[in-house]
This record gives sequence, C-alpha cells and structure tokens, in this order.
Amino acid sequence: MNQKLQCIVDNLDTIRQLQDREVIISVLDRDKVVQGFSLPQGMPPQTPIGSVFEDPSGILDEVIARGIAKHNYLPKEVMGFPIEGNLVPIKDGGQVVGCVISSYSVEGKEKVRDIAARFQESIHEIDGSVKEVICGIETLFKMLTEMNEMTSDVEQDVREAADVVNKISSNASHSNILALNASIEAARSGEAGRGFSVVATEMGKLAKDSGSSATGIKTTLSAIAGHLEAIMHSIKEANDVAKSHMENLSSINAILDQTISIACELENDVKL
Repeated sequence: MNQKLQCIVDNLDTIRQLQDREVIISVLDRDKVVQGFSLPQGMPPQTPIGSVFEDPSGILDEVIARGIAKHNYLPKEVMGFPIEGNLVPIKDGGQVVGCVISSYSVEGKEKVRDIAARFQESIHEIDGSVKEVICGIETLFKMLTEMNEMTSDVEQDVREAADVVNKISSNASHSNILALNASIEAARSGEAGRGFSVVATEMGKLAKDSGSSATGIKTTLSAIAGHLEAIMHSIKEANDVAKSHMENLSSINAILDQTISIACELENDVKL
C-alpha cells in the first residue's frame, strides 16, 4: 500500500472523531479497492476491506481520473439509507494514488425536507381557502352596500308615499266639511235641495272612507318605515362585521404569505 494511504488508514479513527457528526470514512486506492474504513459505533461495514468499492454515480472515477474533490449524494436504495459526503483524491508526487471518502447519513435531513414540503403544501391550501373567504366577504360587503342603497331608496319612496297619504287625508277632511256644509244648505233649500242633500251625504261617506283608508295606509307606511330602519341598521352592523372579518383575514393572509416564504426557505435549506 502507498505510504500516504497507509498513514491515513492508521489514523482513520482519529480523523473521524474530529467530525461533529457520525461519519463514515473510507480509504480507497487508485483501483477503488478498499484499504480501510472507520465507522460509527454499532454500524456494520457495507464494503469489506480488500473489495472493490461500487459507485453507481461514477463520481469516484472522475475524482481519481481528474484529481479533484467532489461532493456526492446516494439515495437510500443504494446503501439502505440516504447519504452524502465528500470524495477527496490523495496525491503522492503529483499522482493520484487513492481517495478518501467521508460520508454521513442524511435521513433526518430528508425527513425535514419532506415535512417542509408537506407543510408548504398545507399552507398553500390554507392560503387558497383564506383568499376564497376574503373574496366571498368582499362580494358580501358589496351586496350589503347595494342592499343598503336600495333600502335607502325604498325608505325615500315610503316617505313620499306618506306625504301623498297625508294630502289625501287632508283632502278627505276638507271634503267631509264641504259635504256637511252642503247638507246644511240643502236642508235650508227645502224640497228643492232634497236631491242635492243625497249627493252631499254620499260625499260625506266617501270622505270619511277616504280618511279612514288614508289613516290605515299611513299606519302601514309608518310600520314599513320602522322595518326599513331596522333593516338598514342590521345591514350596517353586517357591513361592520364583514369589514372587520375582511381586515382580520387580510392580516391572516399576510401571515400565511410570510409562513409560506419561511417554508420555502426551510425546504431550500435542506435540499440535497
């Protein structure tokens, strides 16, 4: 074995203990034959000393051929668990005589990445739902505003109708007085005013009926006006609630956007 490789093999355990995590360190010669390794306690060797190291990625060949260090990742299908690490060529007299591989498990890292991806997906779904709710509340807010405007128009119409009814009631009162006066004059006219007396009586009845109807309509319009006022008050309260919910949801949406950004950063940080 090359003297440099032998020196590294003799100090593998010390080199491994310099790492701040559980690493696997392997020493290979130029022909990719394993010359030695240092494993974390309890981990069985994957490749026996003296056997050829199999590298399905082909990066080891490039490291030995070109004499440059490389970083590599192997999925769990290769060794039973996902690993990544560095491959560093060993040179002696300017020639590559072997390679040192320092690798470590990234199973926890992959779990964090998967959790981050699922978390980001969930946040996106929540964000979409919140946006739909905001859109729905905005539509409701618009509808309530339109209803408030229509109710105001109806209230104005009721006031105008009430004015007309007041005029009818006033006219009925005047008509009733005129009918009474006409009856008195007809009585003074004796036999000549008998026919006019009948007309005056009927006019009096019609005036009374008109007055009664006007009073009933006025009472109804007053009740409608009261109901409209209650409706407008309810619409205003609903508007205020909708506006408050929309502001709260907008704040939640802003927080969700920030959370999505954090989830994206987390996923990028743990990408292999």
